[in-house]
Amino acid sequence: MTTISTRVRRLAGQCIDGARRLKMGLIDAWAFNKAILGRRPRRGDALPGGGQGLVVMLVISELWIDPRVRRAATALAQAGYRVRIVYPDFFSELRKLGPMDWGPGIEFRPLDGAYAWFANGFPWVLGKEYLRAVEEERPDVIHCHDLNTSIIGLAAAGRIGCHCICDFHEWFSENVSWDAAKKAYLPHPRLHKFVYWLSEFIVMHRATEVITVCDSIADDLRTVRYLSKRPVKVIRNIPETIKGSVADYPSVKAEIGVPEDTFVVLWQGGVGPTRLIEPIIEAIGQVPDVVLVIRGPVIERFEDDYYAIAERVGARERVFCVPPVPSEQVVAAARSADIGVWSLPNLSRNFYYSLPNKIFEYLAAGLPIVGANFPEARKIIEGYGVGVCFDPYDPASIAAAIRRIATDAAFAARCRDNIVRASAELDVDAEWQKLVDLYDRLLQRA
Repeated sequence: MTTISTRVRRLAGQCIDGARRLKMGLIDAWAFNKAILGRRPRRGDALPGGGQGLVVMLVISELWIDPRVRRAATALAQAGYRVRIVYPDFFSELRKLGPMDWGPGIEFRPLDGAYAWFANGFPWVLGKEYLRAVEEERPDVIHCHDLNTSIIGLAAAGRIGCHCICDFHEWFSENVSWDAAKKAYLPHPRLHKFVYWLSEFIVMHRATEVITVCDSIADDLRTVRYLSKRPVKVIRNIPETIKGSVADYPSVKAEIGVPEDTFVVLWQGGVGPTRLIEPIIEAIGQVPDVVLVIRGPVIERFEDDYYAIAERVGARERVFCVPPVPSEQVVAAARSADIGVWSLPNLSRNFYYSLPNKIFEYLAAGLPIVGANFPEARKIIEGYGVGVCFDPYDPASIAAAIRRIATDAAFAARCRDNIVRASAELDVDAEWQKLVDLYDRLLQRA
């Protein structure tokens, strides 16, 4: 009886807390709505920053390893803009990668980690404390990285009268949520999805400019679902080191203690439940004499599970989990591998349309690529002839793709030759100049 009574009280408390969150969320939404509808400046209008090019970037991410934020900030700073990045600092374990110094013209304003708590509860996109911090900056342009900062940026821009640019790294409404009961990522629940869709609708109608990472997402953002005909700019995640040399970096083969003639397949990037690394590990069990290196942030949280899979398929001695490197060093760190691998589960359109950093980083490192057979990745991998696509759920398909490059020397050589051509066409200067041109037109700079 006590147990039942305790459960009833706990359930009642959860209902009351949910009702309170809903009430406060609706009140906040009303207050934000009035700010969002504030007047947007026209080109040539006087701006709060005096038109001197102060750009305030809003970020909720692992900033130490977020290359897109760094590339955007660097491109603008090199063009003469002043960039200040405002972010909640709650990724303390990543500070071991070293201090952030992105060069002249780029400043950082860390906020207490509590400023990001709004993203974990209804309505997920409204942070009053974060809004106040942004308003204090008085910028010419607010640059919002991802949807979770976009409504805050629009509200701040509406209140102080400046431009607001929203850069969608992800398609939030078509993404996934963590289901604690099932211990898995699943497509968003209906309310969650609706709030994100509504936020995207607002952004499509109220932002000064909208940017995203690939053509597939841009095309769908322009469809009738948002009742907007505005153009969506595409700036792909091409790293600065796609051409030219990069600094030397210790060999990953020496790091894991294998001979230099060992064939190494490298996974470099995020790890965990949404990455679908498990079938890749299983595939290694089918390709003798090939080693898999998994390098990513917080790898220590998942390495036991990865090693258990490797043990099960008889590949424990050929799978290695190693710590991450700072974003500016990932290309140099990858050069000593032989293949780069990328995959994702097909859980949502955001995943299916993914065009991740690591594909371009592998190319910059001169690595042939084996990757999931999704449209944007396929356009790069097969379109340029730099690797092989596979079924991300099928270890046999993954093993066949790895084996094709590992055992067919002529094919591997063609892939490497094609990487040179692809690198010439995937011009980083031209790609990030799009962002500078957008800003120059916006502020009417010569």
